[in-house]
Amino acid sequence: MKRFVSFAALVLSLVMVLSLAACGGDKPTQEPAGDNYSTSTTTDTKKVDLAAVRTQIIDQCQITGNGDVETDGLSRLYGISADQVASSASFSAPSGGAFPQEIVMVEAKDEAAAADIQAKLESRLKGIADQAASYDPESLALAEKCKVVTSGVYVGMFFSAQYDTMVSIFQEAVA
Repeated sequence: MKRFVSFAALVLSLVMVLSLAACGGDKPTQEPAGDNYSTSTTTDTKKVDLAAVRTQIIDQCQITGNGDVETDGLSRLYGISADQVASSASFSAPSGGAFPQEIVMVEAKDEAAAADIQAKLESRLKGIADQAASYDPESLALAEKCKVVTSGVYVGMFFSAQYDTMVSIFQEAVA
């Protein structure tokens, strides 16, 4: 009798998991507000070549002197562990100001990892703003303008004077 109850519980659990998976889809979970580009959608099908997006941003924004940041560098710089990342394409470049441009684009392994990565990148922008508050008003204004952009498992941070252009390229690629 005890085995039957355990088996029935297992079967019911599987049915519940499968029914929840069948209900998934491509739907927005947060609407953009004003000039805040932060959005999130659940997407399981589209695979984006983030390296190609990085190249497009560098070319279109005429970025020079950039240094690529590989996935293992994300841990050192932002606390994003490699086990959270399916793919990434990030770089930094001189900005002419106190802080370099920082562009981080990550495909997270899952939505929980994406949420954690988003929080870490938002913390980085806050850290830049806190540092810049005492001596660099331009970087402070830029850090306050820039937002972390999410779309399903894709997360991007664009700390750059060309933020709007970069976000547009990223959103077009991951949409």
